[in-house]
Amino acid sequence: MTPVLTQYCIARSSYCLTMQEWGVWWQAIGVTATVFFGVFGLYKIYHELKRLNEQREKDILDKDISAKLNRTKFFLEQHRRLFDNSELYEVTCLLDADDKELADKTMWDKKRKFLTFIEEIALLVKSDQINEEVAFYMFGYYARCAMHGCNFRVGIDPAAEHWGLFYEFTENYEKHLINHPEGPPCNLSL
Repeated sequence: MTPVLTQYCIARSSYCLTMQEWGVWWQAIGVTATVFFGVFGLYKIYHELKRLNEQREKDILDKDISAKLNRTKFFLEQHRRLFDNSELYEVTCLLDADDKELADKTMWDKKRKFLTFIEEIALLVKSDQINEEVAFYMFGYYARCAMHGCNFRVGIDPAAEHWGLFYEFTENYEKHLINHPEGPPCNLSL
């Protein structure tokens, strides 16, 4: 006696298969659905990772821009300090001509304050917080006038052991002048 294979049909249709054949169909449908949802999931993961990378790059760019703006603001505050501080401004006004007033005893502390200011700029340059060429362009001339001014040196021990950063900054500025006799480079920027 041969076993009778029972067939199962789709409702209101003449499409009939055995239980094994239906199992194969359901397996195929399951594999197809798994592949479809897997591909869709990978697609979503890819786009989410792409979006996260774009966001990270934007955050890094924003952080760099913010840091550059803060450095620019700080630099401009230092430049303004040279002219807004009455003592520093008084010294800078007298430096051009190495005015005799610089030798006056009332100027000694003001000149020390000026030297300290230039040394602060030199420290910022050495620590890569301020671009060296920008510092030379904005402050080098005043440092050079002070370095070579006879009246400026009165009342101050001009030894390099006391003002080493000032000397180094000024010497580097003078080398910079030799290398750039036409003035500042075209690409000068903060």
